[in-house]
Amino acid sequence: MRDELRRRLDAAYKLDPDDNGGVGKETYWRTMQAILGDAEVLGDAELLFEARLAYGWSLRGKTWKKDSREIFTEWLGLLRACLTMWRADPDGLSEGNVTAMWNQFFNIIDAFIRIYPEPADRVHRLIDELERQCLPSRPKVFTVLGRYRMEIEARRGNLAEVERLWQEFHLAETPLGHVLPDGVAEVGATMWERLGRGDRAIESLTPVLTGQIPGREGHVYVDGLLMPYLRAGRTDEAVAAHQSTYTRTGMKLEDLAAHLEFCALTGNVERGMDVMRRNLERLNGTVTTIESMWTAAAVALLCRRVTERGLDEEWAWSCEEDGCTCDAAPIRSYAELGAERRWGALNFALDLDEMDGTTFTSETLMKRMHAEPVVERLDLPAAVGEPAHRRRPRLSPHLAAATTDELRDELARTLELERRWDRVVHLQRLMQNAFATGERDALLDVRFAHLDELLAYKPTAMRPDLFAAFTALVRLHDADPGLLGADRLDRLWTAAPVVLDRVLTRATVHAAQIREPLGMLGRHCRPDAGDLHHLRWYAVELEVRCGDVDAARAAWAAFEALPSREEYATWPNVLRRTGWWLDLGLDAEGLATMGPELSGRDGEERLIVPYLRAGEDAKAREIHERTFARAEDPHQVAAHLEFCVRTGDLTRAKKIVSGTLDLLHVTYDDTEFTFDMLRPCAANVLACRLIADRGLDETWTWPEHSCCPAEDGWSYRKLEDGYRTQLTLFATRWQELTGSGFHVRRMNALADAQV
Repeated sequence: MRDELRRRLDAAYKLDPDDNGGVGKETYWRTMQAILGDAEVLGDAELLFEARLAYGWSLRGKTWKKDSREIFTEWLGLLRACLTMWRADPDGLSEGNVTAMWNQFFNIIDAFIRIYPEPADRVHRLIDELERQCLPSRPKVFTVLGRYRMEIEARRGNLAEVERLWQEFHLAETPLGHVLPDGVAEVGATMWERLGRGDRAIESLTPVLTGQIPGREGHVYVDGLLMPYLRAGRTDEAVAAHQSTYTRTGMKLEDLAAHLEFCALTGNVERGMDVMRRNLERLNGTVTTIESMWTAAAVALLCRRVTERGLDEEWAWSCEEDGCTCDAAPIRSYAELGAERRWGALNFALDLDEMDGTTFTSETLMKRMHAEPVVERLDLPAAVGEPAHRRRPRLSPHLAAATTDELRDELARTLELERRWDRVVHLQRLMQNAFATGERDALLDVRFAHLDELLAYKPTAMRPDLFAAFTALVRLHDADPGLLGADRLDRLWTAAPVVLDRVLTRATVHAAQIREPLGMLGRHCRPDAGDLHHLRWYAVELEVRCGDVDAARAAWAAFEALPSREEYATWPNVLRRTGWWLDLGLDAEGLATMGPELSGRDGEERLIVPYLRAGEDAKAREIHERTFARAEDPHQVAAHLEFCVRTGDLTRAKKIVSGTLDLLHVTYDDTEFTFDMLRPCAANVLACRLIADRGLDETWTWPEHSCCPAEDGWSYRKLEDGYRTQLTLFATRWQELTGSGFHVRRMNALADAQV
């Protein structure tokens, strides 16, 4: 029976999907699972030890239901059983299998640190456990475990401890059999680069580049030094490294991130677009690993540079597999992709920081996404081949229509689809095919149908798509004013205020992108149609978002120079205009705008704080006492909280904070949080801080919400920390999109006010 089991195990190894294709991953691990069961029955120590290792290794191909812990828990259980067998009989098992056991432990630790992160203290406990269980006769194991201690501390940003461990291990003999020398150098270079020590990164990887440490055939190493070279002023070496490797596809995520960051920080945005589009398959899916987090941050940085320079446009990210049955919308924009990756990276980083008990990763990530150019314009050699972002996309594998008549027939069929999402996807596939063939006549009708579908979504949804669709039509109109015809032109102008309102209410696109259609449309306003009123109205709001007081006043003067229109004199627009001046810190203008018409109308709470600052305390208190109980929208909550804090009524502030928790209970993305929510967020930080500082804190339960159950253990200090994180994330998001830190400074000043 032993010989038969040995034969089955040897045959099963040949099924490994990693070797020459093998078989399906599930077939492989199920085969190994069956062999392990028989090995346990047989009881032969050597075969059982090997079967446990083989089944554990095969689990890499097993699909988990909820998270990776399902796999790693089972795998660690198998390895711990092997470790117990080894300690009971250190000399009775083959050296190869014992080495394989330790290497599998190392694979798991590496995954816990760099791929599927586990809390730092759990990783340390696992390392502690293995150090206790390892016998002194295996010094190489202790060296590898020490290196992993260094790496987990690097993830936490503990530079002093990393330095200490580096001095201990970097000159030690490489533990061959457990690690590859070039791999150690690569990991070290990446570690030091993320810690901001480019000099150490260069020191780590240079021996591989010079041949002192043997490299693997066909393996590219120099990508790891792109940014260290650049930041060290070694631009010739950085350019050479980039130019020699940027065209390859299938890069490792960390290498792709390096090229994208290099292009973004050297003024070579279009080269970065080329690199990214060559490697779209590496960007599929959401941010689920540490490496995908860093790469997502680099994508976000590059996309911001694209939008700042007015280079954004619609492009097709096509399904590559024929027969694909997905319902993904293929038309993308760099603004949309950048936002998606920005928030994906930050949410992952915040979770990682919570696991590690630090703020290092999220803070470092934010710095990278906000980084200014190292070199304004670094000249590169000519591109190798046609840039990927200039190539026509392939035809959609979901749709055969390609000619004008076929596209029009499919356009007519759109109305047969019941779900709006299905209609949007169908229209975008038509657009992709038109892009692929260069067809223009039917494309114009498809574009307008697409615009109409996007306009029908609620204001929180599909805003980047809507803006990109709208801008594409504005560009066409500007290039050929006679192209659209009266009916289409009317539809375009009807869409204009809706689109502008949505992208100025919630973070969506860069200010430079909004200026483009404002300028283009300004050249083609129809007489007596109110077109110029719309443009100048939203031009004021754009300058307010940018925090440019002089530009906002000038834009308002330009609006006031137009003949009056009733729609802009309505009370909601008076409130909106008042909000502009108050957002800029111009109390006098706010009072002048709204004060004369106040008389108890909705929105009067906005003037509570301006009245206080003007010394009209009685007016402020009268409005507060009459209206605080119904405070619910952002302006009301901010005003009443500031009044309570400024007048010392922290007991009432607690009631307002606890009674309006839902207002700021939002997802960390661009969907829900409006610009107007910045001020109540800052006011909540201030109120919670003072409540805690002055001994009024208490623990309480966060009420049940539609998205989550009730949660114990909350306090005003904890809430302060949460709101401060939220304020930082969303205020800096507006800074990214406007290029101005005006509102970040104002909101931080409010949150940190000494009252």
